[in-house]
Amino acid sequence: MPPELDTARFYENHIRRYGYDYRALGFGRRSSQEKRFQTALALGDFHHKRLLDVGCGFGDFLAWLNARGIEPRYTGIDICRPMIEHSRKRFKGTSAKFQIADALTFVTDHPYDYIVASGIFGHNAKDTAKRIQPTLERLFDLARIGLSVNFLSRCAVTRSPGRLYLHPADVLQFALKLTPAVRLDHTYMPNDFTLCLYRRPPWETE
Repeated sequence: MPPELDTARFYENHIRRYGYDYRALGFGRRSSQEKRFQTALALGDFHHKRLLDVGCGFGDFLAWLNARGIEPRYTGIDICRPMIEHSRKRFKGTSAKFQIADALTFVTDHPYDYIVASGIFGHNAKDTAKRIQPTLERLFDLARIGLSVNFLSRCAVTRSPGRLYLHPADVLQFALKLTPAVRLDHTYMPNDFTLCLYRRPPWETE
């Protein structure tokens, strides 16, 4: 089974078990989900910017941003159909757009200012690890300003079965091939890290 279909089935099973709840997304606590949101926000100013939320789930990141007065020009994509259908109902009447799509093959006519990919590599489906580099390349190509992406860290003291843990140095090494402007944050949780990749190095804008 292709990894994207395996992953979609994994989350569909979680929805049947937990309903439309943060646990269906693989988060043990809502606070861990929100810590990832806060770290992604460090990428830049999303207000009124074109934002692509990859692996958008139930649109929780958009709701979190809106609660803080941040209103991006938002598009969310996910490979899990029930999540997209729920998000469309949740944000009906708003300008937010939701689409069933795979990050690796997603096509758009216009680049996004910012792209956030949270939790898309958490499920250890067969060959998921092989998709990481081409997916990062694809998403960075679509980002006009920057890309934020998080991973489970192999430096974690405890690990959960069925989850994909990566060494931060390995992912950083590849990210630096895409751009010299990369920030790695391994400070917000012991089992997680985030990379922010910038199209234009900050030192060139000073």
